[in-house]
Amino acid sequence: MDTTPGDAPQRAPAVFILDCDNTLLDNDAVKADMDARLHALLGDGLAARFWETYEVVRDKQGVVDLPMTFIAFQPILRDDDLLDRVQAAIMDYPFQTRLFPQSLGAIAHLETMGRAVIVSDGDTVYQPRKIERSGLGAAVHGQWVVYTHKEEHLAEVMAHWPAEFYVMVDDKARILAETKRRLPERFVTVHIMQGHYAGENYTPAPDLTLPSIGDLQSLDLSALRRLLG
Repeated sequence: MDTTPGDAPQRAPAVFILDCDNTLLDNDAVKADMDARLHALLGDGLAARFWETYEVVRDKQGVVDLPMTFIAFQPILRDDDLLDRVQAAIMDYPFQTRLFPQSLGAIAHLETMGRAVIVSDGDTVYQPRKIERSGLGAAVHGQWVVYTHKEEHLAEVMAHWPAEFYVMVDDKARILAETKRRLPERFVTVHIMQGHYAGENYTPAPDLTLPSIGDLQSLDLSALRRLLG
């Protein structure tokens, strides 16, 4: 559990559990930018080999793991100086430039109704760096955590951030469906239709579907509470 230190917050009327990638941050655009950087550094052939390695590591780890990808790519590249430049191109990316335009406004609105926290999937190095360098960590006052599979840690999230009820906001219908299946009486699920997973459908369907993260600003607490169950 990667979170900033401090005592657990007091019970809130609602806790809004926000995903990071393609929910608050345009991760598809980030990856496209990184691909362009890698082609400039490595050329087409080695850039393609990097992404092949990335996918092999993701399949093995069950999650995107860039530190492990760099380790696995080193014997392919066989140039430590160039590998350092590859790592810098990815790890030092200006993530704040790829926030969706209304992400910070949406977080501010949710904070008027309860508490906004970020619960993200990812590795324990790159994903925290992304959350902090994008400014999202500061926007939620340091209330964030990274898991490999967050739907398997709902009890921990609820214990750390107590609330009357929870609103899971994500671009992945699979995660929303699994959350609703496990705890229908505690969670409202909101599908944000951004990114390349937007067209996927799972059962149970999300309680609410919104075109973009900015549409969270139209929600009110009483309407969300009525969606429970």
